[in-house]
Amino acid sequence: MDDLERRIAQARGDLPADLVLRGGQVFDLITGTMIPGDVAICGDCIAGIGADYDGTRILDVNGLTLVPGFIDTHLHVESSLVTPFEFDRCVTPRGITTAICDPHEIANVIGPDGIRWFQAASEHLLMDLRVQLSSCVPSTEMETSGARIEAKDLAPLMNHPSAIGLAEFMNYPGVIHRDPAAMAKLALFAGGHVDGHCPQLTGRDLNAYIAAGIRTEHEATTADEALEKLRKGMRVLIREGSVSKDLDALQPILTNATSAYLCLCTDDRNPLDIGEHGHLDYMIRRLIALGTSPLAAYRAASLSAAEAFGLKDRGLIAPGLRADIVALDSLQDCRARLVLTAGRVVDDAAFAARGHLAPV
Repeated sequence: MDDLERRIAQARGDLPADLVLRGGQVFDLITGTMIPGDVAICGDCIAGIGADYDGTRILDVNGLTLVPGFIDTHLHVESSLVTPFEFDRCVTPRGITTAICDPHEIANVIGPDGIRWFQAASEHLLMDLRVQLSSCVPSTEMETSGARIEAKDLAPLMNHPSAIGLAEFMNYPGVIHRDPAAMAKLALFAGGHVDGHCPQLTGRDLNAYIAAGIRTEHEATTADEALEKLRKGMRVLIREGSVSKDLDALQPILTNATSAYLCLCTDDRNPLDIGEHGHLDYMIRRLIALGTSPLAAYRAASLSAAEAFGLKDRGLIAPGLRADIVALDSLQDCRARLVLTAGRVVDDAAFAARGHLAPV
């Protein structure tokens, strides 16, 4: 019996599930309702929900609410001052099961080898670390960097399983004025995901930037700026880092109606803030405390993020999707009691079993 047949058999109850989460309730991000019943997991996928299941292994989640794993849609792991391995250990237990990173700090120092090292590291983590390919190395012509990355340097990196498009295009003047080097990178990623970075860009210049195929943006700092970008088809990533803190300003625009087009990100968050306050879990708590509905907050943290970046296998607790699941005492408090990534329980044993990677 192959994996697909096993999943179907376990979903019907013809075979015991590999793992059953018993006694909790699933928060449905489509309707905003609670679905009682077990969650059956087959390998790395969800086989069934909302029914009674037998399982080879059963975990009691009685009284807990199950939500999809959180997705940080833009960050620089280097800003946390730790390696991807330690970052994984620090934030995955908080419910962050997918992180989309731009390793441009290490790329600024050692070039494409730094991106390759992040790609290699992604193969050994509990979280799913997706690596965008750094678009602007150096960040500006005024800085002294250890490398310069052109389109030809990015092309060999595109086929790695972790690769998820072109990272934040900080050189927005180069885009709107059609700089040849910028055009070459945009042409290389045509049809793929291109992440944005265009603070305070507006009007026709913003139209030109978006017309280049750039679809996500984390630099909006006011509600008016975010709304213009939303109305022109960009998905806005609400940022709450250690320096740039935009959540309070953008919270009023995060509603049930707009939440399908808004996501959450941390960009640059230092270890002190992560340790004392949290990561995306903190952002969810803060949003709800400010009056955002739980549906809008959790949708932005997972389903909307998955859809924005074309991650069709996650974002909901639903049959056939990746088993990234967070069990919470309450939606308002958003403190993880149990985390699963691709069907694996996140605990000390899982971290100890990870592979290792030599320093770059």
